[in-house]
Amino acid sequence: MTEKQPDISFRLIARNAAETLDFYVAGLGATEIMRWIDPDNGKIGHSEVRIGGQTLYLADEYPSMQKIGVDSPASLGGTSLTIWLTVSDLEAAADRALKAGGKLLEPIQVMSVDDGRRCRIADPAGHVWTLKGK
Repeated sequence: MTEKQPDISFRLIARNAAETLDFYVAGLGATEIMRWIDPDNGKIGHSEVRIGGQTLYLADEYPSMQKIGVDSPASLGGTSLTIWLTVSDLEAAADRALKAGGKLLEPIQVMSVDDGRRCRIADPAGHVWTLKGK
């Protein structure tokens, strides 16, 4: 990797990282940068995608990481993290994400807090994405 990374970034964990990566590309318009497959077990040990100008890391669950509390939403029964993605065409973005395998959690609605429009979609791994219109 040659570009400078931000001072803080995050890595998501999935039971099926390959399926989740494919969803990010097809459903969220991400660009896959790299995918490293662990030769010992065939799992994705590390991958990177660019979404909305940010790099996101994703990997499969590993028992060794679960020992220190790093689990997928499937193992946790939910997630403590929501990811916000601002899009220029909310309807088109939501439609694309749903067609690619996302699950609608909240339909498009106007929020009284900021009069903005948003919806919430779960990716195949169970991470919650808030799509917010510009």
